[in-house]
Amino acid sequence: MLVFHDYQISRYSHWVYIFVLRKFTGTQKVYLPGQVIAPEGKKMTSDQYNNQYRYRQAVPPTDDSVYGRVIRPNFIVFGIIAACTIVFVLELMDWNTMLSLFAMRPDYLMPWMFVTSIFMHGDFSHLFFNMFMLFMFGMTLERMIGHKLFLSLFLTAGIVGNLGYVIYCLATGSVIPAIGASGAIYGIFACLVILAPDIKVYLFFFLPMKIVHAFLLYAAIDILFLSTNDSVAHAAHLAGAAVGLAFGWYIKKKIAEAQAYKVSYSFNSR
Repeated sequence: MLVFHDYQISRYSHWVYIFVLRKFTGTQKVYLPGQVIAPEGKKMTSDQYNNQYRYRQAVPPTDDSVYGRVIRPNFIVFGIIAACTIVFVLELMDWNTMLSLFAMRPDYLMPWMFVTSIFMHGDFSHLFFNMFMLFMFGMTLERMIGHKLFLSLFLTAGIVGNLGYVIYCLATGSVIPAIGASGAIYGIFACLVILAPDIKVYLFFFLPMKIVHAFLLYAAIDILFLSTNDSVAHAAHLAGAAVGLAFGWYIKKKIAEAQAYKVSYSFNSR
């Protein structure tokens, strides 16, 4: 169990806001707290440039007037939580039917199962802890990368997580059905590790550590128990995490390219 100790994020976070806003909303100007904007038609001095792209290690405020369209309600996170809760209620009404039709069954694969099984959970504790982790990590990441990328990451990590589980079952001969959003949540966890590795979390509510160290610990546990029969889809966790790492590295690369372009433009425009 991981909970946030604080919400300090790395300097890359603001580049995430800038890149995602321009890439997916078409907005050309991004105003951050403390920016110095050169008058129209005038070139910025180096000091003005440095001030304009000054980094802040703080959680962005929810005031839309400060960050424009970057800071929006986390409706994807809450929508996923609502969907999983509704599906869980349906499971309580007819568990056997839901399990046979929508769980990830290695012995009876149907295309929709790669998606539907993500929103199913075995019992209330399974649902609660998965949704708690989604809330803790998802609230921050959705703000950083936006709704579309966040939803794409969640679904892709969940689907690839299920694919990883199926491959593991084919290799071991297991036919145990799998349900849960753990693979998708591991993808969110891993992406946040790449984009904001200095976030601090409490492991089991009392042991503080950086999120990157917590991720390495959880990944090591999944690798260690991969071949055990403990009713946990460790293969799905690892596959989902791989997707999150890939997403994070891709976004970070694009941010670095945008940053290099801005610096080059500043010097060439004098």
